[in-house]
This record gives sequence, C-alpha cells and structure tokens, in this order.
Amino acid sequence: MNVRSNQWTVVVGLSAVCVAGCPGRNTPADASASGDAAREASPDADASIIPSDADSRAETVRAGDERGAITAGNRGDSLVLAGADALPVARGASGRPWLELGARRGGASRTAFHDPRAQRQPGVSWVAPSVLREARADGALVLASESGAGGAVTVRAARVSEAVYSLTIEADAESAAMLRLNLASDDGAYVGFGERFRSTDAKGSIVPMQLHLGGTDSGTNETHVPVPFFVNSRGYGLFVRSRHAGAFDVAATDSAVVSATFESARLELLFFVDPDPVKIIQRFTQQSGLPRLPPLWAHGHMQWRNVWRSRDELLSDARRLRAEGIPTTTIWIDNPWQRSYNDSVVDEARFPDPPSMFRELAALGYRVLVWHTPYLDAIDADGAVSNPSEELFGQLRDRGQLVRYGDPPAAFVSPANTGNPGGMQANGAIPDFTQPAASALWSGRLQPVISLGVRAFKLDYGEDIVHEVLAQRPQWSFAMHDDPRTAPSLFPQWYHRAYRTALDEHAGGDGFLLVRASSWGGQAVCDIIWPGDLDNDFARAEATAVGGLPAAVAGLINLSASGFPSFASDTGGYRGGTPTREALLRWAEHSALAPYMQLGGGGESHNPWQYDAEATRIYRDLARLHDALIPYFRTLAIAASRDGTPPVRALSLAFPSDRGARSDGWAYLLGDDLYAVPVIEPGVTQRRVHVPPGTWVHWSTREAFTGPTDVMMDAPLGRPLLFVRQSAVIPLLAEDVATLAATDDPTIVDATDRASVLRARVVAGALRSITVADGSAITAQSMDGSVRVQWQPGREASELRLQIDWQNRLGATMAPPATVSVEAGAALAASPLADVRSGVCSSCWAFDPASRELFITVRGAQTVVAR
Repeated sequence: MNVRSNQWTVVVGLSAVCVAGCPGRNTPADASASGDAAREASPDADASIIPSDADSRAETVRAGDERGAITAGNRGDSLVLAGADALPVARGASGRPWLELGARRGGASRTAFHDPRAQRQPGVSWVAPSVLREARADGALVLASESGAGGAVTVRAARVSEAVYSLTIEADAESAAMLRLNLASDDGAYVGFGERFRSTDAKGSIVPMQLHLGGTDSGTNETHVPVPFFVNSRGYGLFVRSRHAGAFDVAATDSAVVSATFESARLELLFFVDPDPVKIIQRFTQQSGLPRLPPLWAHGHMQWRNVWRSRDELLSDARRLRAEGIPTTTIWIDNPWQRSYNDSVVDEARFPDPPSMFRELAALGYRVLVWHTPYLDAIDADGAVSNPSEELFGQLRDRGQLVRYGDPPAAFVSPANTGNPGGMQANGAIPDFTQPAASALWSGRLQPVISLGVRAFKLDYGEDIVHEVLAQRPQWSFAMHDDPRTAPSLFPQWYHRAYRTALDEHAGGDGFLLVRASSWGGQAVCDIIWPGDLDNDFARAEATAVGGLPAAVAGLINLSASGFPSFASDTGGYRGGTPTREALLRWAEHSALAPYMQLGGGGESHNPWQYDAEATRIYRDLARLHDALIPYFRTLAIAASRDGTPPVRALSLAFPSDRGARSDGWAYLLGDDLYAVPVIEPGVTQRRVHVPPGTWVHWSTREAFTGPTDVMMDAPLGRPLLFVRQSAVIPLLAEDVATLAATDDPTIVDATDRASVLRARVVAGALRSITVADGSAITAQSMDGSVRVQWQPGREASELRLQIDWQNRLGATMAPPATVSVEAGAALAASPLADVRSGVCSSCWAFDPASRELFITVRGAQTVVAR
C-alpha cells in the first residue's frame, strides 16, 4: 500500500489522549479519575494485616512426571524446574524472590497504565509473597507479604501434559495490580517472544508484549505479533498464558535476572522441559494453538507493486514474469484497488472490466490477493456522504456495530484523514467484529470479489486497539467482550476471522490470509505473517530504526520458535522505496530459503528487470530454487500444522550442545536437513560460517564440511550459503513448473501438468526416509559406497527423478558408478543425461562427470541400487 505507518498521528476520543507527537502534553504519573489518583498516591492505605499466627515455615507445591518437575514455594529461591535427571535447568534468581506482587489499593488503575517494561511504576509498591498463610488440602499454597500489602496470593502447581507443568498464581484483584516472575539468567540463547526484529537471542533486551506508540521512525515499537513465550537453548521454555499487557526483561536491567512482568492479578505460567528445544516449541504450540495449513499454492513465488496505476501495468508485469521465466503463482493487488476505503468493490476507473482482467490473470496461471484493513472512512461533521465507505460507516454506526470509546461509550471516530475524496487514507472507524452481525456483514461484502477470483487477503494494520497512550488507558468497549485490557491482544483475531469466514463460505476454504498483526493463538486463524514496512536496506533494527534484511531474518526465526511457522517479508523491504540492486538480491537469497517468498515493496517496483539482465537472471534462479523446494517446504508445513514442529530453527536451538552454534544468530535450519546462512551486510563477498555437527554439503559448489567448526566461505551475489546434511533426501518440484495454479495455456507448465513427477536430491548416508504431501515415500542409504533408494509412489506422483550426490555419499570413492539396477533385478539403461533429467526415458540413468552426480529416472514402485 502507499500510506501506512504515518497514520499513527491521531487523537483518541473525548479525553484528548494524543498519539505520537501531541504538543504541550506530559506523561501523566497518576490517574485523573476521582478517587483513583488518591489510590495511586497511597497504594497500601488499607493493606491486609497478617494474622499473628501466620506461618513462616518453608512449604512448596510441586508437579512433575518422569520427564521433569516444577517446584515452587514461599522462599525466594524455592522455584526450581528440573529435567528427567532431576537436575535443575532453570530456577529462581539468586537473591531475588521468584514471585513479586505489585500492590495497589483498588487493584489495577482504571485509567492509568502500569507499564510492565519498567521495574517500578508510579503508585505500585512491589512486595514478595513469602509468608505462608495456609498450605491447603488441595495442594495449593496461600501466601502473603510481610507487610500484608497485596493481600493473599494462591499458588497452585499442576502437570498439564508430558514435560509441561503449570504454576497458577491468583492474587486479590482489589489489592494487586501486577505480578512478576524472576528467573536466574544463564548462558543459553533466549529465542521466541513472537515477531522480534532486533536479534534472535533476546538476552540484554526488554521485550514488550504489546504495541506501544513512539519508538522507531515508523511511529511504533514494531511489536506486531507479541507472543509471551521463549525457549532457552539449555532445555526449557516459559509461556505466560495471558492476554494482559506484559514484558520480559531478559537480563537487561540485571544481568543475573530474567523477569516476566504482567499487568494482572492472575497468571498461568506454563513451564516446558526437554533437552531438545525443538520439542519444547512443539509442546508450546500444542498449548497455544496449532497453526493453519495454508493451501499448497501459497508456497509458490508471489509478486506485487506498491501501487498498480492501471490494468495495463498489472497485466504487463504478469506477462513479463512469464516471459522472463520467473515462476510465479500469486499476484497481489495492493492499495488502492477499491472505489473507496474498504468498500470491497473494484475501482473500474483504475481497472476497467474487472471480470475480464481476472480471467486473463487466471489464464496466465495466477491466483490473486488483494489488500484490506479493518477501517471505514467516517462521515464529515456536515453529514454529507461522499463515498461508499462513508455510506457503510453510517449503516454500522446507526446499528451500533462500530467499536466504541469513552464514558459513556460512543462510536470511535478518528479525526485523522476523514473525508478524503478517494477515501483511501482514512482510518475513520472500526467495525465491532465481536458482534456476529457486524462480522457477517463484513464477510458478506467480500463475496463479489471472491467470485471474481480473489483467493487471498493481505490484512494490514489491526493494531489500533492499544493498551495505552501516554500512560493512559484508552477506553475501548465491545459489545461481546467485557474486558478492555485483553481486547488489544484479541482484536486482530476477531478482525481476521471475518475474512476466514468469507473464504470458507465463498471459496470453499481455498485461500489464505497474509496478516500484519496477531497474537498467540492467532496462528489458527491467519496463514502467513508479513512484517509490515521494513527498511529497504541492510540496517539492523534498533530502538529508533525498524531494520531491513537482518530484521526480516530475525522475524522469521523468532516467529517459527513462537508457534507461527509461516512468514513472508517484502523482498527488498518497503521503507525507503526501491532497494539497491545488492539489497534486492541478497534479500532474495534469504526469501528463497524460506517457506514463502514474495517480491514487492516500496517505490516504483522491485521487479529485477528494472536493474539489468544479470540481476534478472540471478533473481530468476533464486525464485526457481525456492519453487523447486516446495515439496520439502510442504512437508515442513504439514508437520507444523499436525504437531507444532517449527520449520525454521535457530542454530542455537537445533544444536543446543554446540556452543559455537550460539555465535551466529542469523543462521538457521530449514527442517532437519537444510542449513541457511544469509548474508546480511552490504559489500560482503565472504562470510564466516559456523558448520554445526555432522557433514554438510554446499548446495551449489557441492563442497563438504564436517563440523563443528568455523569456515570463511565465498559468498558471491546470487549464490546463497545453503547446505544439505549428509543422509538427506530433499524432495523437489519438476524443473519446468512455472506456477502452482492450473491454467489451460499450453505454453505455461503448471503443477498439474507435472503432478506425476517428483524429483529428489540425495546425499546418501545413514538410512533416511521422507514422505511427501501425496504420500509418496523415498528411502535412501549408502553402504560401502553403494547407494540404495526405495521408491513408493503416492496418490499423484508415479515417476521419480533422482539426483544423487555421488561424490559426497557415505563411503565415497572417486570411481564413477559401474552399474545401476533394480534390486535383485535387471540393470537400468545408461542413457543421455538430458533424457534422464527430463524424463524422456524411464528406468534409465546417467552420470555427470563434471558435477559427479548420478541421475536416475524410474516409474512405478522400485528399489534401485547403484554401485
């Protein structure tokens, strides 16, 4: 879209709470409501008195199984999370109580926001509940502070499932405003917390769990997808199952302490323990919500422009992609494409005859995505309706179906940009998606464009329902949700469900949602996260900078560790306009090695042909590499949707016992068998690569490296540092597929034309099997230098085209293969290399002496042996 983050300059409601840059306003220290300010100033005025018989003996609660246990009690050092060997993997911070309570008379303020990012807040006194009041028969402990401030706190422990344990902490809501957990920091990497751009290891950072205004030059702190969960490479994880405002202080204020602070009088803490951090992520995802499985075609390369000026420009790009041989499945039509703001009707002045335009795109083998937001242009004070968006605003306002604000509540209307003649820059009003009628109306209005051929929506924004503005609470209200303090976490999911319903009802579920904002559990509603407007260069994310390519890499890794396995950044970024040639192509190297790849962003376009022919060739090769890997990506997406296995793994989590793996926070594994090391700095043609344990083969040069070790490697532009694990079987798409969308054009090869073909790249070693989406199974092994491959066709694929790395098989010798035969059967025919690779022949093989690769094509179930 062409207008985004600068719209945060708005005024919220009657109390004139300003967003981003209001003159003459100071951050309030106290609430302004009658009676509330007095409680802020004297939080302990009516603190509970501890009975004289209060018990000071040590007591604990415990939950565990054979995989580990959690123990907590009324002593500061009594929190211990242990593994199967009963040795601690995490514990309370030394010299600090493991549990602190933020006491305040009357509980949390109704008007002032208690900022969990700070260790101390105005009007809140922090106490340690360390005095035992009662050890209850049901196993719970009732604790209190020595002063009595904050009242009673009840602590319960329970086993949730295998290696997952909970501590539930409940304080008196009239006496407690906040709760804090304190853990000892360690030398492990702290990965996760949702979409974080600054790094993958959060140590040394304060990580908020909500969007705040200000911060970076985008106008926010860029917390679009906060997830209150982290996994530590030393073998444990923590999930604060809360939708209240919170923050993690990961050894930032005190290098010895990792704290989690939440603005709530009740917390449920889930602890996970396992020596394999990937299993911890699985268990967390099962607790927070298994992700949706996007349609297969969503994996195909996508393209868009910031603004399509005309139908001719759109179709010109669509044809040029085919002419350049850049495989592409989806084209995005970004803002503006509608008559007015979110009226869901195609602007025929810009795109004449929409039905024929959509038919031509379909004939070229494209699926279509369009941009949307949850806003309507508001009617000006004079009451005159100037566009269809304003007309819809009036209908929802009159029916009481808009988000409300204030006391008494009235329909929220932002004064920013209302009455815009085109209605394309106005965040005027927000439908109340908690109301079934409002959500159904919104979903129903999408039916016409879905009928035209739209099969996906890019859902921008959805973050306006914020927790605080200048330390005050915005007074939001919703018809079907009575807790305004949890609404900011849930609103993006309410918004997204309206579009999910539309795709389910009008497209048979065949579609996906690409979204900017979400929260834990949202992975079951949306399909793919897009990070919003990153910088168009190599900038690192900082306190005042959004960040470019490094931010995209960090966002991908952290989200995958947080239950969101699907991510697609703008290749080349957005902020700053058209990227440099180098930034575009380095970004494309990274995007190619992610499950979803899209080209587009700010400026005129990110099309590679605007640079030169060599840039176009490099980009084409990278897009082809990405699409070739789609069968592999699909196996990872299926696993994520079934049991929460993350497709992308920080190196520190994939190899927790390898200390060197923590030295590179930008390197990551794709599944078990591919290892990507992106180049994220300008002007670099060599990169230090930490080779993890095992043998890894460079995808392009086929040079093998055995780790753990560090190696300086050449990294020319267009040749990504991608490595294949020895023993890997990597399923691949047929080489000539241009799109995953079906088309009748005989000049365009689509996936259905090659449904019977499966390729596989094999670096044979120990016995390894892989099963792809259609049930096709490949098992490979190298013994004494010979390679054995068993092939079982699936529901679609019946032909296997093997590419065996003969040089790097286990037990390799320099001798080329002498025979290739069906096991205990006839020899396969030696044939020209081109015939074997293209499938012209069947039951045939060829050896390429230049690359030392063995190519084999077979049809039907076979077991072949090469010696």
